[in-house]
Amino acid sequence: MLQDAYNRKIDYLRISVTDRCNLRCIYCMPEGEILQKAPCEILTFEELALLVKLAVSLGINKVKITGGEPLMRRNLPRLFSLLFSISGLQDISLTTNGVLLERYAKELRETGLKKINISIDTLKQNKFERIARFGCLEQVLKGIEAARSQGFLLKLNVVVLRGINDDEILDFARFAQEKNVTLRFIELMPMAQGLKNSDDLFVSCAEIKERLELSGYLKPINANLGNGPAQYYQLKGTVLIVGFISPISCKFCSSCNRIRLTSSGMLMPCLASSDGFDLKGPLRRNKEGDILALLNNAIFSKPLEHDFVLSIPGQHLMSQIGG
Repeated sequence: MLQDAYNRKIDYLRISVTDRCNLRCIYCMPEGEILQKAPCEILTFEELALLVKLAVSLGINKVKITGGEPLMRRNLPRLFSLLFSISGLQDISLTTNGVLLERYAKELRETGLKKINISIDTLKQNKFERIARFGCLEQVLKGIEAARSQGFLLKLNVVVLRGINDDEILDFARFAQEKNVTLRFIELMPMAQGLKNSDDLFVSCAEIKERLELSGYLKPINANLGNGPAQYYQLKGTVLIVGFISPISCKFCSSCNRIRLTSSGMLMPCLASSDGFDLKGPLRRNKEGDILALLNNAIFSKPLEHDFVLSIPGQHLMSQIGG
C-alpha cells in the first residue's frame, strides 16, 4: 500500500494524455498564445501502460484519463485497451469536454470503458461561447446522448461562475434528472493564469447547495460514485444525485488519494504543485527501478495541503496537468 508522509493512502493516478484542447475555457486556459508540447515530448501509449503497470505494483488501482481534451489524442481507444489488460487495475475512467464524444463513444465502449465524466458549464450556446471562447454546445449535447446510448455511467461536471452561469443551477438539475445522470458542481479554482476577477467569479458549494434546495430537500447519501472528493446528495422526491466538490471553501486535502501525470511525463504530487518528478527519461530508457523510486519519492513529497494563491506563478495550467 502506498502512503505519503501524512499517512494518506494513495491509490489513484490521473493521467493527462495531451496538453491540447479544442476549447479555451476561461478558467482553464489564459488568453493569448500557449506553448504546446511537440509530439516527441508526449509519452507514448506503451510508456503510459508501463508506468501504470509499475504504479499498480505499488498500490495504485484507479486511473483516470484526462487532458487537455483526451479525445484529441489520436487512437485514444487503443490506450484503454492496453490499460484494461493490466492485472490489478480496478477502475479506469475518462474525463472529456464531450465535443468529440459522439464520434468515439461506441469505440470507447468496446474497449471495456464504462465511466465518463463530461464537463459542461452551460446549457445555452451564447454562454458556451463566452466560457469556452468558441465551439458548439450542440456537439457536447450530442456527445452526451451518444454516451447514454452506449450505456456509460455518466457524470456531468459544472464549474459555477458568478454572473455567468450561476443562474443555471436549477436548469442543470432538471437536465441531469431528465437524462438520468449524476450532476456535480465544482468550485472555481485559480488555475488559469491571467483570469481576471477570479474572486468575483467564485461561488462556494454551500451557496450552490442553498440555491439548489429551492427545488427540494437535499438528503446526504453515502454513494460510491467515484474516486474523488465529491460529497453526494439526493434531491427529495427524485432520482437525481448531486455531488459538490469544494477545493477552496472546504479543503479536502486531508483525504487526498491522488497523484497526477502530465502528458510529457511530469509526475505532480498535487494539483497546485509548481514542480514535479520527471518520469519521461526513465520510461524511455526502460529503467523500471528508477521509475518505481520516483513514484515513491513523488508520493512521499505530497504537501499537507494545497495553496493555490502562493503557487500560481510557477503552476501548470489546468489544461497541462489534467485537473
